[in-house]
Amino acid sequence: MALADDIEMVRGHVRLGRRHIAQQRGRIAELERLELPTAKAIEFLELLESMQELHELHLFRLLAKAAG
Repeated sequence: MALADDIEMVRGHVRLGRRHIAQQRGRIAELERLELPTAKAIEFLELLESMQELHELHLFRLLAKAAG
């Protein structure tokens, strides 16, 4: 796979991760509004955020590599 293809794939992962994080935050807000437990939802959000950091770091490294 070419570097440009890798970059585009990881950009997709970053976009999807951002969408998932936003959706999870919305779910947490709804749980809070309904006065329901949020602990597990927050744990999952933290996992998503950790994975997002990895995707963004991967993208940063690929872009640095492409820049030479």
